[in-house]
Amino acid sequence: MITSKVKKDLLQLGLTDNEIKFYVAGLELGLATIPQIAERAGLSRMTGYNIFKLLNQNGMADMDVRSYGQKCKVAKPAKLLSLFEEQRKSLDKLATNMPNLIGELNVHYASVPEDLEIHYFRAKEAVTKIWDEALTNTKKGDDILALSAVDFAPTLKEHYIEFLEELVIRSEEKGIHLKMILEKTGSYTLPRATVQDVFHESVQLKLGATCDQMIYADTVAYIFPGRELFGITIHNKELANHHSRIFYTLWNRMYNVG
Repeated sequence: MITSKVKKDLLQLGLTDNEIKFYVAGLELGLATIPQIAERAGLSRMTGYNIFKLLNQNGMADMDVRSYGQKCKVAKPAKLLSLFEEQRKSLDKLATNMPNLIGELNVHYASVPEDLEIHYFRAKEAVTKIWDEALTNTKKGDDILALSAVDFAPTLKEHYIEFLEELVIRSEEKGIHLKMILEKTGSYTLPRATVQDVFHESVQLKLGATCDQMIYADTVAYIFPGRELFGITIHNKELANHHSRIFYTLWNRMYNVG
């Protein structure tokens, strides 16, 4: 049984809890089979073999092929000094290369905006939760911009039109401007004209879009079709502004010509 201080020192040398158990049991038994050492350490046979392989790689355990049954022996405690020296040299080398390492990692870190926040939704929630978030997070006078290309009718079933009407009611109650571009290409359960009748500010366009896109409150949302709807929201002001400019370009050019 080793003291907590000895265990702490061994952990700082990089040994795991199981490696420490196996190593100490090996010291106590001397020459023994791996199963014997594992049993004394309170480990399973399979764990014992795995730990032996790890210690063997570090020179902390070996097989004595001269003994009957190829018994295992762990390294003498003095070997720990060599292990420490190897780790110290590695750390010294790492310290020298640290500025380059930080520079390389900063390149990747800088490529991800700090305010990037992503959420995922599946099936019915890809529609209901994303739209609820849009209506909840926007305020009076804001715009919700939507490009509709996915047929929600198979998912919402008989509640489809009711759901669309509820979106309009909630947006009007909050004083939100809901602008909708309806993709004309593709096949839909309900005619696009029927959906357009629900939304006061809407237009049908042939864009070839295959997924829904929404822009609201510094957020961009996508809803993808398939056997199960899949939705994703990305909260990022720069991305939202980019998509807004594209939407308004289409809207301003095409809305008046319907």
